[in-house]
Amino acid sequence: MSNMKSRKYVEFLQLFSTGTSVFLNTVLMILIITKSPKRLGSYKYLMMYISVYELVYSVLDFLISPFLFAHGSIFLVVVSINDNFLTTDRQLLLYLNSIWCGFFGAFMGVFALQFIYRYFVITGSIKIKSFNDYRLVFWMSIPVITGLIWGTVVYVLIGPTKQVDEAVKNIFLTEFDKKIEDIVYIGPYLYQKQFDGSVKIDISALFAMVVMSIIVLFSISFVVFSAIKCFIQLNVYVRVNKSLSQSHHSFQMQLFYALIVQTLIPLILMHLPVLILDIITLLDFDIGHSSVLMRIAAAIFPALDPLPVMLIIKDYRCTIFSIVTTRVVSVQKKSKPNIRI
Repeated sequence: MSNMKSRKYVEFLQLFSTGTSVFLNTVLMILIITKSPKRLGSYKYLMMYISVYELVYSVLDFLISPFLFAHGSIFLVVVSINDNFLTTDRQLLLYLNSIWCGFFGAFMGVFALQFIYRYFVITGSIKIKSFNDYRLVFWMSIPVITGLIWGTVVYVLIGPTKQVDEAVKNIFLTEFDKKIEDIVYIGPYLYQKQFDGSVKIDISALFAMVVMSIIVLFSISFVVFSAIKCFIQLNVYVRVNKSLSQSHHSFQMQLFYALIVQTLIPLILMHLPVLILDIITLLDFDIGHSSVLMRIAAAIFPALDPLPVMLIIKDYRCTIFSIVTTRVVSVQKKSKPNIRI
């Protein structure tokens, strides 16, 4: 598949994913507001918070339509200036591109935050009270902080440079029919080839990659550790508390299974792609057109992420099925011919 064809495919997928994400996250927020059981507690605010993040990310993804470019130790997130209907202001697009990248860091914080909450609930920690008062602001600030760190690092350390311009301008002209002046990009060029044939390691790019990798690894480590602890503690909790009602036990398991599935989605579509990109860049591998697969993963993530909560939590699932069933029956009644004898 050529770069031009792959871009068209990704653009279509972005449009479809944005529409799906906006619809599903909006439906989920309505369900959270109107159909959340009381025992869900402050977790509903956390779910609302995540849905808002995914909505904003989806809309931004659609508005600037970034695409990924990989060539050796160069990996760029590229925005086309001329093809962008939002703005042609180069500096503004650079800011928006940095914010788009920053959402990856924010999501790393979101994933960790979900498991922090569930761990406190399952273990019966008194720290769960911190989600019910002013300290909730602190917890909610974690994704903001990780997102700001990520976005600032990419903007300051791996923004556009003359070295990258020289390295990719001919490639963009031949493969994308675009001059370097027609694009805005962010990304590392780790092993910079000099005019004399030598190779220089860009320390700024290396530092940026280390910071991003630390954030991703911290998120993965915390999620996996907390998931295992939650599962063990939940089984112990159920065995010890023989008087635990079946409905309460069922509800806790619903939340846990939803969280497991909701974690596997970003683990596969967000965590692993970022780590793979860092490793590939460090090893100076040229993945070429394969980078489009990682772009597809980033595009479909917010469309898939709301589904586990909507389908696993009984109150939400029953509401959805009830609405769908009622609608289907209504359509069937209207479609039947009115035969009079």
